[in-house]
Amino acid sequence: MKKLIFLCLFSINSLVFLSCVKNENAQRIIGNWKGVSWLVNGQPSDYNIESTHFSFDDKGHYSFDYDGSIVSGSYKVEHDMLFTTLEDQREIMVKIVRLVADTLVFDMNRGGQAEMLTLVRTK
Repeated sequence: MKKLIFLCLFSINSLVFLSCVKNENAQRIIGNWKGVSWLVNGQPSDYNIESTHFSFDDKGHYSFDYDGSIVSGSYKVEHDMLFTTLEDQREIMVKIVRLVADTLVFDMNRGGQAEMLTLVRTK
C-alpha cells in the first residue's frame, strides 16, 4: 500500500513540475529575438546571422525573418520542444537547449546536419 501511495504522489509531483516547465518556457519565449551565433556541425556557419530574427506572440503566432525573407505561422512550446507550423505545411520541432530572460538556444537537425542557433532578446 505504501508503494502505491508513493507512486501516486510521485506521479502527481512529476506532472506538476512538468506543467510548470511547460508554462515557463511558453511564457519566456514570447518576444523578439535576434541571432548571434549559428553553428553547423559545431563550426561557425556561412549564414547571415545578423539578419536572423524570430518573433513569438502570446497568441501562438510566430514569424521568422532571414535576410529580408519573412515566413510566419503558428507555434507551441511543450517542455523543452518548440513546434512551428507554416500554413499548409507539416509541423517542425526543434529542441530548446536554453531559454532564459535574454537568451534562446535551439538545437536543430536539418537534413541530418546538426545546427545550433543562439538568439538574444531584443527590445
